[in-house]
Amino acid sequence: MDNQNENRTGTPVVGIKDKYLDQLHSDFQLLSEVILTQMIKAAELLQDNHNTDILDILKKNEKIINSLDLTIREKVINAIMLFTPRASDLRRLMSYHDMTISIERVGDLIENISQALREIDFDVPGFESYRKPVDKMFTQTDKMLRKAVFAYSGLSNEMAYDTILMDDKVDKLERKIEKKLAEDFSNKVLDKQTLVNIMNLNSISYFLERIGDKAVDIAESAVFLIEGKDIRHDKIVRIDNKPDSK
Repeated sequence: MDNQNENRTGTPVVGIKDKYLDQLHSDFQLLSEVILTQMIKAAELLQDNHNTDILDILKKNEKIINSLDLTIREKVINAIMLFTPRASDLRRLMSYHDMTISIERVGDLIENISQALREIDFDVPGFESYRKPVDKMFTQTDKMLRKAVFAYSGLSNEMAYDTILMDDKVDKLERKIEKKLAEDFSNKVLDKQTLVNIMNLNSISYFLERIGDKAVDIAESAVFLIEGKDIRHDKIVRIDNKPDSK
């Protein structure tokens, strides 16, 4: 009789918990898809920075990101309170929480990039050549972000470590753009739009570098989920533990 009571009371709770976690995972997958779309659309602005269709999509998606951010973090807190999760589930929940914060911040950075791109006039002499290095930086940060998200959803610690190792390349691309701007426009009389262009290009490269940093944060959360190790403050451990790094 006691066993029957346990089955009647225990099984539904487990079923509800699993459904709740599955729904949370679905919300996170949607958030990931939206943020990756945002990266693509922001990069398209580089070629047509006043395209109203792209700007409308970016604006709508930003609202979705903000809504999902609140929803996921609220569900994580509720899950901890309602289900008293075991260690593996608690680790999963905390990684959802941390990664959602990182992805929401990426959304904010993409919004900043979109605003900066709208203010640039690439027809001003000397600026057409900047499309290529900025596009290259977009491509690299997009790769990092995709690898980080896929590392989490596919439980691939190898992709997570690959993401972390890609960060130096993004940092170098940012410094390269900063150096090029200094070389191209130092000791020159600059008009207002030229100054606006310089400041916004500097900002865009900085924002892209920060997206790379957030991709690293997501990758580190993936490692925490998969391996149970917090590698956020130990670069040597992050690299030494990369699969096949011997």
